[in-house]
Amino acid sequence: PVYCLKFDKTRRYFITGADDHLAKIFYVGGYTSGNEQHHHHQHQHQKRHTFSYTNGCGAVLVATLRGHNGVITDMDVNCDNMLVATASEDGSVRVWGLRDGACVAVLRHCGGVNMVSFS
Repeated sequence: PVYCLKFDKTRRYFITGADDHLAKIFYVGGYTSGNEQHHHHQHQHQKRHTFSYTNGCGAVLVATLRGHNGVITDMDVNCDNMLVATASEDGSVRVWGLRDGACVAVLRHCGGVNMVSFS
C-alpha cells in the first residue's frame, strides 16, 4: 500500500511512497478553480468553488524513484519546488530532483526514518 502522498507546489504533480520501496511521481494536469456554482438559500447568494485535479485521463506516472531498501514513510517537497526528500525504514533520507528524478543526496541514519521536512 501507499504510505505517503504529497502534491508539489504547482499541484500538477503528486509523489507517492509505498511498501514496495519506490517513490513515484505522477502528473495530474492543470489546477483550475473555475466552475463556480451559485446557490440561493433564503435570499442569500453563495458561491461554491469546485476544484479539478485531472488532465482528463487520470494520473500519469512520469518517474519512478529507486534506491530505498525499505518502506517509504514520509516525504516533502522543498519551497522552490525543485527537490523532493523521501524518508525510509531503511535508515536513509534520499533527496531527488523533482524535474528529472535524479538522486542528488543520500543521508544515513542508524535506524528507520519516520519523518522528513525541508525547513
